[in-house]
Amino acid sequence: MGLMDFFADRERKAELRESKDEMLVGEVVRAMSRKGWPAVHFWANFDMQRVKFKVRGDDVLSSIYLTLDRKTGSGALGEALLGSKATLLITCEVKNYLADPDDLVQMYRTDLANLFKISWQDVRINHEYNAILGTTRQVLEIDHFVGKGHEGVTRLVQLLDAEVGRIREKLRPFKKGDRIF
Repeated sequence: MGLMDFFADRERKAELRESKDEMLVGEVVRAMSRKGWPAVHFWANFDMQRVKFKVRGDDVLSSIYLTLDRKTGSGALGEALLGSKATLLITCEVKNYLADPDDLVQMYRTDLANLFKISWQDVRINHEYNAILGTTRQVLEIDHFVGKGHEGVTRLVQLLDAEVGRIREKLRPFKKGDRIF
C-alpha cells in the first residue's frame, strides 16, 4: 500500500502544480465579480486563459480583458528552478460610438507613437474605430497569489485595482460622451 500512496501523492502534487494558473484565474473572476463586473466570456488553451469582464458603473471603461499566460512551473523541475511564472496582460476598453474627423487624426497620432514605445510594462494605447484599448503587462509569480489565503487574495485585488486604475487614467482623455441623435 505504501508504494501506491507514494505514486498517488506525486500525481496529486503534479495536478496541483499544473492547475495553479486556473486557480489564479478563479481568484481574478471572484475579485472582479465582487466589484460588480461579471465575467462574460472565457477563452482558454493549454497555458493561456483569457476572461472578458463587463464593467458596470464606470464613467470611462466598458470592458476589461485579463489574459494569464503561463510561462514556467508546470513541471516539478521547472517550478523548483524558476518558480511558477505567468504574464498577466490587462486590457481595458473604452467604447465611443461616434467618431469625428478630429478623433481619427488623434487615433493615427497615437498609433504612430506606439511604434516607438520601448517599455514593456507601460500602458500602450491602441485605437480601433469605435474602441480605444489600453494594455499593460505584469510578470507574476503565481505562488504569491495562490494558496496564500486572504493575504494572496488581498495582494491580487490591490494589483488589479492599481493596474486598472492606471490604465483608466491613461484612457480617460479618449472617452467621449455617448451622443444619441
